[in-house]
Amino acid sequence: MTLPAKRHFLQIGSQTVHYRVQGQGPVIVMLHDSPRSSRLHLPTMQRLADRFTLVALDTPGYGNSSPLDIANPRIEDFADSLNTVLCTLGIERAPLYAPHTGAKIALDYAARYGHPARLILDGLSIPTEPTPEDFIQTYMQPFEKDPAGAFIAKKWTHIRDMTRWFPWFEASTATRIPSEYPAEWMQDYTIDFLSAGPHYSGAYAAAMRYAPLPALEAITVPTIVGAREDDVLYSSLSRVPTDRNAALAIDPLPADQDAWLDWLRTRFAEGAEAATIAFVPPVSDPGRRVYVDGPAGQVLVHRRGKSGRTPLLLLSAPTPKQALHLADVLPDTLPVLVPELPGFGESDALDAPSIAGFVQTFTAIIDTLGGGKVDLLAHDLATPLALALVRTHPDKIGRLVLDGGLDTASMPPLSDLDRLVPELPFCSAGSHLMQAWHMLRDSEASWPWYETSIAAQRQLEPLLGADALYDAFLGMLKQPAHYGDSVRAAVESAHAAPSAELPHSCLVFTHDRDPAYLGTEQAAAGLSAAVFTGRPAQMEDAVPAIVDFLKV
Repeated sequence: MTLPAKRHFLQIGSQTVHYRVQGQGPVIVMLHDSPRSSRLHLPTMQRLADRFTLVALDTPGYGNSSPLDIANPRIEDFADSLNTVLCTLGIERAPLYAPHTGAKIALDYAARYGHPARLILDGLSIPTEPTPEDFIQTYMQPFEKDPAGAFIAKKWTHIRDMTRWFPWFEASTATRIPSEYPAEWMQDYTIDFLSAGPHYSGAYAAAMRYAPLPALEAITVPTIVGAREDDVLYSSLSRVPTDRNAALAIDPLPADQDAWLDWLRTRFAEGAEAATIAFVPPVSDPGRRVYVDGPAGQVLVHRRGKSGRTPLLLLSAPTPKQALHLADVLPDTLPVLVPELPGFGESDALDAPSIAGFVQTFTAIIDTLGGGKVDLLAHDLATPLALALVRTHPDKIGRLVLDGGLDTASMPPLSDLDRLVPELPFCSAGSHLMQAWHMLRDSEASWPWYETSIAAQRQLEPLLGADALYDAFLGMLKQPAHYGDSVRAAVESAHAAPSAELPHSCLVFTHDRDPAYLGTEQAAAGLSAAVFTGRPAQMEDAVPAIVDFLKV
């Protein structure tokens, strides 16, 4: 059985590089086009992993890689970054495969550095004349978020039109693209487009400005340029200067998926013969994001603060929005761990979501990043998960902070779970996008989010900044059928578990009028070492009480 792709972060100075690895055998490096990410290659990696170790990189600014710190990066800048990454990983000699935008990055890299043993380009744009700057500016429409979410409708129309016409802003029979895009492909494309966000035009625009002929004429690395006949770049094959450089060859391909995959398999094998390189992902000091191996796959954990004392594990559900906001306003002397819970964002879903599975996930995080013990703070719907962890592994928890969601009376009824965390099936009209966005906004106004009565109105200051909402929104879209698994487990546990009987030192926030704090003091009666304090409306104003309690 082929194991699934594993994801890794590589920190090089201030640059964070995200990549996927799958398979066994000689290494093949894979780049992607714009505005995609290494997610593009997952189906291909699955089918070729029996013969090759496939290392698929996220280009800077795309997927989960941070952008280059350059205002208007050129292809040469991306190629320089690629060289640094591959040399750091020790696989600069590995054969390199790249489509479209990635092909130009790979070409420039190979022409100037000469590292890869073989270059396989899949669709290389060779325009007959330079692309006008006004065309590039029009094509690369600015990506500007707004808290109301109006940009989502605009971007959804943009995405749809990019799959229909080239250029996308000129809708006509002459510019129509003869293509078919199933819902699954559209979902993945949308995730990649939205993940790039304001940076989506970085490599994309650089590729439009890059003239590949000088590199093609100078390159000494054996280079194959292929394209399928249904590729918009198929006509560029005739402009590859094979007559002026013996290192070049072209492969015209039929519009057939299986034939294309056979071509990849053959060309990858030829490349592997030229340089058989083994690869083990390096173990490096984790940066602000790190993957931890959990009971059903990988869990993404966000890190804040400096090491040197017991970390604070922050839990919020279904999104880490509240926890990340608190992490950002706590003093940086406090090391903080914020996981994306299994089923949300980049954290793999549990095979059979259960309270026990989430507890196992938390213990893996504690043992891997916390040295076996953490302090613990939970918000609202994550509180039952925290209590289950403390009951199961009391020795792994030091001090405990509970912020809402403590009493059964504050929890939504079991009968409302499908309303609380509905699945978000793909809709060609984009309604799933607006549903996710407004669920997040409504959850800041009401408890639970779908209630509209005065009694359901929240009394805490809402977190409605565009960036915080956007990150949570994107995490929901990545796993539309599982993002709410943690909430389902938490609510079921809250209705099934008895009141907590815990000896831990515990800070309990209370609020007389906010519905998430109903019955807090009664429910905390079993917390023998509990300290009660009123919850300020602003999260920032709660920090002094938390810091004092944790003795930071």
